[in-house]
Amino acid sequence: MTVSSPKPALFSPIAVGRVNLDHRVVMAPLTRYRAVGHVPNELMEQYYEQRAVRSGTLMITEATYISPQAAGVHDAPGIWSDEQVEAWSKVFKRIHDKKSSVFVQLWALGRMATPEFD
Repeated sequence: MTVSSPKPALFSPIAVGRVNLDHRVVMAPLTRYRAVGHVPNELMEQYYEQRAVRSGTLMITEATYISPQAAGVHDAPGIWSDEQVEAWSKVFKRIHDKKSSVFVQLWALGRMATPEFD
């Protein structure tokens, strides 16, 4: 006699707000410092696309500056300019084309920000 075990909750669908996920495994943010001039690039597009290969996955982006005044580290992406938003849109398209979802981790260094360092 074969006894079937229940499906572990980790692999069960879940809704996170308006986002429906096929499972509960989430890619945590990993700040990688690969942006050029705080603008996401092709390398970042490939990175996120590779990790979106399993449909229904939720990914949280690397720390992303909200403004030049909130920055202080070279090569971290931002999302305050039209150029950055357009570049992130390319990243998001690749993720969405794989039927996965993405949230942006917003980053502001607060009083530790040193925009002149950048």
